[in-house]
Amino acid sequence: MSEVSLHHVASNKHLIQGPKPHHILPVSVYWGIFGLLLLLTVITVAVASYDFGSLSTVVALFVAAMKASLVCAVFMHLWFDSKFYTLILASSLLFLSLFLLFPLLDDSSRALIEPVRENFLPRDQLVYEYELQNPGALPLRPGLKPAEKDKLIFILPHGHD
Repeated sequence: MSEVSLHHVASNKHLIQGPKPHHILPVSVYWGIFGLLLLLTVITVAVASYDFGSLSTVVALFVAAMKASLVCAVFMHLWFDSKFYTLILASSLLFLSLFLLFPLLDDSSRALIEPVRENFLPRDQLVYEYELQNPGALPLRPGLKPAEKDKLIFILPHGHD
């Protein structure tokens, strides 16, 4: 072989050797991860029964992120693989969290702008209760008029005359 060929072979050893060998974890590691996931599930149930106020969503997402990190690190082999894949996953989760953060901020800041718009559900509940207490007192939406029952036409399907 010529000197160029030997240099070419020496500099490209990784092509000759092939990919890195797979790492094989002992079964005890998988059982340990299983135990941790069960423990975090118990923590999730405990956290759901306790009221953290405005931090309830943050605490729930933190516990979920811990479980997801364990699954990604061990079962998706991100702990042992190239850190580039971890960077891709982390940046994807960062952008996802930003997309979730802005609607949560908008929802939590409605009361600062107009207290009536704090939450639409209680307002609908108030309208419903007012309508129950005072039937017919609320006006119809613009453009609607009350239905005249004797002018309604019902068309039955064929065979149901």
